[in-house]
Amino acid sequence: MSFVNIRRSINNLSVAFILCPLASFCAAQNALSELDYLNDLPVTFSATRLPQTLSEAPASITIIDRRMIEASSATTIPELFRLVPGMQSYHIATNASAVAYHGMSDKFPPRMEVMIDGRSVYIPLFSTVIWESLPISIDDIERIEVVRGTNTVTQGSNAFLGAINIITHSAFSPRENIVKYQQGEFDNKTVYSRYSAFHELGYYSVSAGITGNEGNRFSSGNSDPYFNRYFTFNTSISPTLLDTFTVNLGANSGYSSVGDIKSTNDPNIPDPKRREFETNYQYLNWTRQLGSENELQVSYSHSKNIFDARLMRAEETGLSSDAQAFLDINAPFKITAETGNIEQHDLEVSYRQKLNSQAQFVSGMNYRSGSAINRQLLDTTEWVNEESVRTFINLQYSKENWIYNLGLSAEKSKKAGKRVSPRLAANYQLSDSSFIRSSLSRAFRMPSLLESNYQTTIYAPEGFPLPVYDYSFTKNEDLRPEQIDTFDIGTHSKWQQYNSELDLRLFYEDISDGISESEISSPPELIALLKGKPPRTHTLSNSAQWHNKGIEMQYKYQSQSIYKPLIILNYGYIQSSGRRILSEVTNEIDPLETRNPTHTASALASVTLPNNLMLSINHYFLSSVQWIEAQRNVEKDPPNSPYHRTDLKISKAFRLSPQNELSIALIVQNLLDKPYSEFYAENMFEQRTYLQAQLSF
Repeated sequence: MSFVNIRRSINNLSVAFILCPLASFCAAQNALSELDYLNDLPVTFSATRLPQTLSEAPASITIIDRRMIEASSATTIPELFRLVPGMQSYHIATNASAVAYHGMSDKFPPRMEVMIDGRSVYIPLFSTVIWESLPISIDDIERIEVVRGTNTVTQGSNAFLGAINIITHSAFSPRENIVKYQQGEFDNKTVYSRYSAFHELGYYSVSAGITGNEGNRFSSGNSDPYFNRYFTFNTSISPTLLDTFTVNLGANSGYSSVGDIKSTNDPNIPDPKRREFETNYQYLNWTRQLGSENELQVSYSHSKNIFDARLMRAEETGLSSDAQAFLDINAPFKITAETGNIEQHDLEVSYRQKLNSQAQFVSGMNYRSGSAINRQLLDTTEWVNEESVRTFINLQYSKENWIYNLGLSAEKSKKAGKRVSPRLAANYQLSDSSFIRSSLSRAFRMPSLLESNYQTTIYAPEGFPLPVYDYSFTKNEDLRPEQIDTFDIGTHSKWQQYNSELDLRLFYEDISDGISESEISSPPELIALLKGKPPRTHTLSNSAQWHNKGIEMQYKYQSQSIYKPLIILNYGYIQSSGRRILSEVTNEIDPLETRNPTHTASALASVTLPNNLMLSINHYFLSSVQWIEAQRNVEKDPPNSPYHRTDLKISKAFRLSPQNELSIALIVQNLLDKPYSEFYAENMFEQRTYLQAQLSF
């Protein structure tokens, strides 16, 4: 039976389904249970590495807890970030997504740190996160903490505009064991399982999954299928009352598709390229309690990512002669440049102390090393390495109704030199339920490994008069870090009697020395090598600058009363102005006013009816935008139209025994079936339907 027929059957079934019932940093974070996010004073470590309530933190923080995840219509992790004000999550292909904060992005958003249990998953060879290659499922997540605003003083220069920490189910607080199956659009099939248990000195948990689909079938006859299989193992051991060791291990392998999905005159386009991926990581953490509220943490992580694709064939080069000779001299030449081997090491030592009832601080040092190999992007068959060393300190001091936060980070990289990022914040308690917050900060983003070393050369085989055939991209040895100066003011209020919470943020961001691609005149040494070709090439330069100002709001209502209602409302308004230089040769300028969606909004409403029937409605809105890559020319390429999207989720739980429960869920994304584009105009998001079954034991 085709999935179209399955979807029709499910639509009919859903009516009956409704009507029938109606008739550490990481160790410290993992130690927090879900109950911490249901009590009166939720605690977070993400903003400063100090235990703070949301009212005490120097930044606006969005927490996506397990209740929100289960009520949402998301089937992948990036979709959850539609519930964060000011954040954009968009599909760049059927199975590839990007997540950006405050827009100004292409399909590789570079200005936000993403971590899993405090371990960075940022890929320096691509200057972004490859979401579809993560060895993790949405069912592994306990909660997500999103710092909205620069947080380099805590998480380093990748956290230039914000930071995401995905916190998985802790081995210290094991949840029920589950087996889950999902089937849906594009012949999607997913199997997931998780098992947790005690051992002599602590807990351990194991999770594994297989997911895949056939992808979209384009008019060209091509498709973009996806497959991912993954395994994780987590354990926490406490050999003494003062020491805790945490070990996280994981691995996965699979394939996805890369390439632009844009209209051209070529009938074979879109032509997505299959890219295989393989990942493994190891994370070790030792936490030593030095008194009742002081601790020392030492952590080390190692990861290895392999992205590979087949070699290009001679007939695919478009050359009438000498095609194989060109491929041989430039070997290995893949069908896509978005490949490579990446290896990263991260070592960190931190110390946290509570000085007295009014003051606490955390300080530490971090060493990070990243290496990559990619002939087409780095113009070498050797490993290219980037190293950085960072020291940081965050201090919180309270006096009467005031809470002061001072943060300072000094980071030094091998090529970009040294930069110091400060942050000063003051929170004032207006009443028992409300705080006003203000902060002033300066931060820097060091150029990534790719940005510092990006160079593309096509060498000529023997018999050609010159050794170089083309030199399309040249490395910039003088690339500087990006800089952001931020001022924001906001309020955080929690009304216990109304089960409500409200956060408002007004912000102004001034970004200078933005890294962007520009056309330049070829250096004299290149002109001599490229006789007969235009004396122009491209490079990455500090040629962009822009300003953002706006307001963000998030409101949450959650009650444990009858029907357990949950309401989430998010809204973000941003006004951008600035420019980037596209060509220093022709003085072509790209205005940046339309590179950000002015309005973003989302809403979630969920209730649990009698007989364990849960109904959830999700709604998303994004105003028109011209993404930097999808619409490369603001005058010629029309912007993506604004869209509204409504999703429905229905789930029903059946208690089989005191220990066992079976739950069935139906998810319909884009319920009203109004197709829209999120990035490339040709990549339309139509109605998608999924059916899930989960056994808990």
